[in-house]
Amino acid sequence: MSGLAEQLSLSAVEHVSAPAKPKRVRRAEPKLPRLTVGPIEASEMLGVSRDYFDGHIKPELRIIRRGSKTILIPVAELERWVDKSAARWQSR
Repeated sequence: MSGLAEQLSLSAVEHVSAPAKPKRVRRAEPKLPRLTVGPIEASEMLGVSRDYFDGHIKPELRIIRRGSKTILIPVAELERWVDKSAARWQSR
């Protein structure tokens, strides 16, 4: 038997002889809606850099501070800011 034919027959045997493991079906747990996000996530949600967010947007938001470093931004506050800051497009 040639080397190539022997390799092909061995690989076919390996694939056939390995029993298939039954996969466990895990139910997806329902995700709770996020009420707050961190500053990085908030800047990503708004499509701006973190520096721009910190300098121009964060001062206009009501935020939650806990401890020296923890900052949480309510998603509803981001939505409020977007709604307030949005301007209608005016064509000339």
